[in-house]
Amino acid sequence: MGRCGSTSIQYALRLKRSELAARGIHYPETKPNEDGHHVLGLLSDDKIEEAERAWRDVLSEFDKSGYHTLLLSTEMFIAIPTKLFQTVRRLISGYSVNVIFIVRNQKELLPSTYAQWIKARIAFRSFEHFYRVTNQEWHFTRIIERWENAFGAENIRCGVITPKADAVQIFAECCGGVEISEVLKNTRIRINAGMNPSLLPFLVFFDRFNSRNKIGSVFPGWNLIEPSRPDRNADLRTILVEFLERQTNGKIGKGRWDLGKKMLNLIDAEYQKSNWEFHARYLAHESPDWMGNRNGNSFVAAELVGENDFTKL
Repeated sequence: MGRCGSTSIQYALRLKRSELAARGIHYPETKPNEDGHHVLGLLSDDKIEEAERAWRDVLSEFDKSGYHTLLLSTEMFIAIPTKLFQTVRRLISGYSVNVIFIVRNQKELLPSTYAQWIKARIAFRSFEHFYRVTNQEWHFTRIIERWENAFGAENIRCGVITPKADAVQIFAECCGGVEISEVLKNTRIRINAGMNPSLLPFLVFFDRFNSRNKIGSVFPGWNLIEPSRPDRNADLRTILVEFLERQTNGKIGKGRWDLGKKMLNLIDAEYQKSNWEFHARYLAHESPDWMGNRNGNSFVAAELVGENDFTKL
C-alpha cells in the first residue's frame, strides 16, 4: 500500500536492478523512468488499454529474457478497476504468482495518507472529512480479497510496517528465499519528505481559495462525490509545499499527529475486527502489537474470533 514504504522499496529495487538480474530476477525498467511500475496499475477506466499494452510488453520482454523471476511493484495494484484486474489475471494465469501486500496500522496509515494527499492536491478538507469519505477503503481484508480469490491464499505474502521498521527488509522477507534479501540488505532508505502536521492547514487554506473545497481521489468513484475543477496557481502551490517541507526538516521539525481521542476511537471501532481477521489469516507469525488496540489485545481477540480459535493467534 501507499505510505507503507512503497517508494523506498521501489527505489531500492531500481538501485539494485543489475544485482537482481545477476540472480535471475528481472525488475523491468519503466517508461517514463520511474522506480515503480505505475503504468501497470492505471486507475481510470479510460486508460485500461494503455495498461494492458504495458503488461503485454513487460511479459513479452520477460519471456525472452531467460530470467526465472519477474518482480513488479506499484501501490496502485490495490485499486485497479475490475476490468483491468480481470485482464491482468488472464495474462499471468500461466505463471506461478505470489502477491506481496504490506500494510500499516490505520491510526498511522490514514494520517500519513491524508498528509500526502494534501500535498498532492488529492484531498482538500479536514482529516475528519477525509476519514468520513474514505473509511471503507482501508479494510485490508477487502483489498486483498480479490487477489486471494484469483491466485490462492497460499500465494499471498503479507508484512506489516511498524514505527522505525525497515520497509525494504520487510519486503525482502515477504519475497522469501535468500536472493532478494541478500541483494537488498543494508539498503535502508527513506525517500519521501515529511511535513509537520501543524503546517498542513496552510495548504488547506490555500486550496480553499484556489480550488473547490472538496476531496477528490485517484481511486475509482471517489471523484463522483465532489467533482474537481482545474486548480489555479498550481506553480505557486508547488513552491509552498517545498517551502513547508524545508521548514519541517529544518526549523520546525516533524512534529506528531494528535487525532484526538474521539477520532482514535472511531478508527479503532472501524478496523478492529477486520484487522484481527487479517492478522489471523496472514500475519499469525507476527506479534499482534502492530494493531495498537488500546482495549487489550487478548480480550479483543477472544471476543472477535472465539475462544476455540484464540490459541491459533
